[in-house]
Amino acid sequence: MKRDQVLKTMEQEHAKLLAAMRDLSDETITTQPVMNDWTIKDMLGHLALWYRVAVTFVIEYVERGVPRPTGLNDFSVNEYNEHELKLRRDWSLAQMRNEFDAAYQALFAATAKLDDAQLNAQLAAPWESGVTLERLIAWNSYEHEPEHTAQIQAWRKASIPAKRVVKRQPSKSAKKPTRQHGKTSVRRKNR
Repeated sequence: MKRDQVLKTMEQEHAKLLAAMRDLSDETITTQPVMNDWTIKDMLGHLALWYRVAVTFVIEYVERGVPRPTGLNDFSVNEYNEHELKLRRDWSLAQMRNEFDAAYQALFAATAKLDDAQLNAQLAAPWESGVTLERLIAWNSYEHEPEHTAQIQAWRKASIPAKRVVKRQPSKSAKKPTRQHGKTSVRRKNR
């Protein structure tokens, strides 16, 4: 994917995530479990962590020509996520939002400095075939965010009652359209 498309996709997925949280109170964001015992605040810290991992990949690529893998497998990623969650659990919402925003901005800025060739070059060993810097950025940002956006949206749908729609009956003095000589006119029903 070309750099401009990567940046556009980053912006689009990030905007969807922010929209999913729109209009929620600070109390809701910090206290209501959305996924297992994770609150939205916890998700923000989790995403910030992985944005920072992607920033490190970009920095190491620029400095060394190849980023170092995290060394995490599927099982250890879950343990790592839980460990990092515990480290951030006592952070205030303001701290978490600042870190989330700063980490996203750092990744966006780092990505914007890359060119298409850097983003799409096959990474050298120890990376597997097909792994590029663009893939590392995607896995840790715009392909990761939709998972949590969907969780927030599903939680909202399940836990926030839909507004009750009341069908109103027209009053006796309501205007009723009539047809006259091919034109629609409005007349009072009880005239």
